[in-house]
Amino acid sequence: MGKSYSLADLAELAGVAREAISAWDTEGRLGEAPRDEAGRRVYGFEQAERAVALGGRSVRRRISVVNQKGGVGKTTSVFSLSAAFAERGRRVLVVDLDAQANLTSSFGYDPDTLDKTSEDLLTDEKVRPEDVILETAIEGVHLVPADIRLCRVDVKIHEMFMRELILQNKLRHLFQHYHVILFDCPPNLSKVTINALLASDEVLVPVETQSYSIKALSDLTNTFSLIRQKMNHALRVWILPTKVGRTSALANEFLGALERAFGERLLPSVSIDPEIVKAPMFYEPVTRAFPSSRAAREYARLARFLLLPDAERDQQARSADRLKPLD
Repeated sequence: MGKSYSLADLAELAGVAREAISAWDTEGRLGEAPRDEAGRRVYGFEQAERAVALGGRSVRRRISVVNQKGGVGKTTSVFSLSAAFAERGRRVLVVDLDAQANLTSSFGYDPDTLDKTSEDLLTDEKVRPEDVILETAIEGVHLVPADIRLCRVDVKIHEMFMRELILQNKLRHLFQHYHVILFDCPPNLSKVTINALLASDEVLVPVETQSYSIKALSDLTNTFSLIRQKMNHALRVWILPTKVGRTSALANEFLGALERAFGERLLPSVSIDPEIVKAPMFYEPVTRAFPSSRAAREYARLARFLLLPDAERDQQARSADRLKPLD
């Protein structure tokens, strides 16, 4: 069952007053909404998407989620954010580029039974995104799945013309169809990852505060700078601390070091939360399985921030209290 919205919810998504939403509804600009047994209108994804468009907040984001280290919450972040974006009335395409296919499995698909995956999209010139994209149980979210064959993609595309731009060229006609395209990248800087980066305009780097160094992160962000220099492709980089235990002195010390090193590029952190581990057992992101959990609320806050119009987002990134933990 999809999320339902109140008129106040729709007003918040559109960034307008409740009276404006009521007027749009009366004028029929939100589309035809079904009614419940009591005859009340039930506002769903279609009305949320229309409200976003009418409010002029249909910004487009293409985000690669990257880290050379595994186990830092990369796939969890993609899975959770996709649902959080959709709940804000955005059409989302998630592209699984990791041979482990954990994101594909999280959506309830068995990678071994799929006819076509992102491997085919990358290696077969005749395969279009429409041949690969799957529906998911989350309204508004579509999936390009992965499978184990991605392990050999670098070898297969090595001799292909403009091999670094395969994804960009194949997905270009969808850039305006989806509000957000999320790439779940493999834990290395392979040709597959480079493809994702060149198809993106932003990078989100999840980092576990218990086991990472500032130098390793700086080396990774230097790679993004190299892409700008060599490929003339600028990427906005965000650092996302994950699995943060607020009672840990080491974690808080590391968060302070991250803020000093990355400043406005540092995002509010996601806490250690057992509900994150439980949620995929139900083939649901934590934002849907346990919406009141701390991690769900933190991912929802992150989605709100990333979807802000550029000027508002830049202003909020400079805010002194933007990194304050949720109550």
